[in-house]
Amino acid sequence: MTRKPLFTQARGILSTIPLLDLFCLQRKQPSNRFFRNTPSRLLYWPPGKTSNSVYRLLAVNGAIAGQVSSNPPDCKESTPKPHPVLGPKASRPDTPLKALARRVLPPTLRKALHLLSDSSWQWLHDRVPDRFVQASYFKQTFGRDLNLAAPQTFNEKIQWLMLYYRIPEVTRLADKYEVRSYVAQQVGDWLLNDLYGTWDDASALVVDRLPESFVLKVTSGSTQSIFCRDKSLLDVERIRRQLAQWLKRSEYWRAREWCYKNIRPQIICERFLTDERGNIPSDFKFFCFDGEPRFVQLDIDRFGDHRRDFFDLNWKRLPFNIGSESSSGQNVQRPHNLETMILVARALSRGFPFVRVDLYSIREGVIFGEMTWYPGGGLMLFSPDSYDLQLGQALTLPKSSNSGLLRRLSWRTGWPSHS
Repeated sequence: MTRKPLFTQARGILSTIPLLDLFCLQRKQPSNRFFRNTPSRLLYWPPGKTSNSVYRLLAVNGAIAGQVSSNPPDCKESTPKPHPVLGPKASRPDTPLKALARRVLPPTLRKALHLLSDSSWQWLHDRVPDRFVQASYFKQTFGRDLNLAAPQTFNEKIQWLMLYYRIPEVTRLADKYEVRSYVAQQVGDWLLNDLYGTWDDASALVVDRLPESFVLKVTSGSTQSIFCRDKSLLDVERIRRQLAQWLKRSEYWRAREWCYKNIRPQIICERFLTDERGNIPSDFKFFCFDGEPRFVQLDIDRFGDHRRDFFDLNWKRLPFNIGSESSSGQNVQRPHNLETMILVARALSRGFPFVRVDLYSIREGVIFGEMTWYPGGGLMLFSPDSYDLQLGQALTLPKSSNSGLLRRLSWRTGWPSHS
C-alpha cells in the first residue's frame, strides 16, 4: 500500500481543525461573527424621560444588549443565541485540537497557554491567510467546508468575491467618505446625507460645534456608528475612546472582508435621520446583480423590535428570510418612492457583479446609506436554506483580479480559476 506524501497527510489533519480555535481574538467566545458576545459596535443614546447618565449599548445582530439607568424594565443582558449548527456552548463537543490538548498537556500548562495575552493571540490571528479564516468561519456557521473550487450558493460566491475580486473601486466605494463623490457623480448630491465634519483623530472631535442630534461613523468599518439624539446626554470622553479604538484596527481583520483593508480610517459626522414618527427610518437594502436590482430587504425598527421582510421589485413579499430577525407579518405599505430607489440602486450598482445598495426613505425623499459588498460577511443564514442556492444561481462570478493567489491554488488543488 502506497503511503500518502507527508504534505498530503498534514493537510488532511489541518483541515479537521477549526483554525480560529487557535487564532480567535476572543478565545472565550465562539468564532462565528453572528453569535459571539463581542463588545458593542453600535452606540445609541435614546431620547425620552431619562436621566443624564442613561445610555444604551446595542451590539450587532442583537448579540448583547445592556442598559444603564435608574431601574428600566428591560435592563437585563440578553442571553446569547445558540449556534445554529453547533448548538448551545455547554453541549458542544471538543474540537480535535482541544481534545488532544486535554489528553496530552498537563492542566498547569493548559492554563498557562490559556492566559496568553490578547495581543499575542491577535498577532497569531493576523498571520493566518485569508482563505483559512474565511473557511473556518464558514464551517462553524454552516457545518460544511467552504467550496471555493466551484461555488454554488450565494454565501459561497460572496466568500469567493472577498478572496478573488479585489479591485480599487471596491475599496473606494466601501469607504463611507469616498463613496460620497461616486454617488454625486452617478446620481447627484441630492441623494447624500448632510455632512457636518470629518476628523482623522478622535481627540480632535469637538462635540460643542455639532448640532443637538447627529451620527458619528468610522469610514473603514461596518456598523461602527454612534447615534446621538441629544448631545447633552453624551459621555464625550467615552465616545472619544470608542472612536479611537475603532480607528486603530481595520474591520478587515475580523472576518477578512477585503473591501475594508486599505481604507484610510476617518471619522465622519452626518445628520441624524428620522421618519414621520421621529424614529430611525426603515432601511431599504437593494440586492443588485450585474447592475440590476433583484429584490429588496426591508429592516424595520432596527433599535427596538427589529423586523425584517423581503420583497420583489413589484412589492410582493418573498417567501424567505435571512438571519435571526423575524418577519413583521404585517401588510407593509409600498413606499411611494420605490421607483426612485430602484433607479438609484441600478445607477450605483452598474458595472459590478454584486453589491447591495442601502437607502433610506424619509419625508424629504431618498437618502443614500452605503454600498455593501459582502452582506453578512458571506455567512448569512437563509430560511429556508434552499434560497441560498437559488440566489447563488443569480450571481455570475467575474474574472479573478487576485489571479496570483488563484493560480497557486489551482496548481496545488486543481481548482478552476474562473478566469
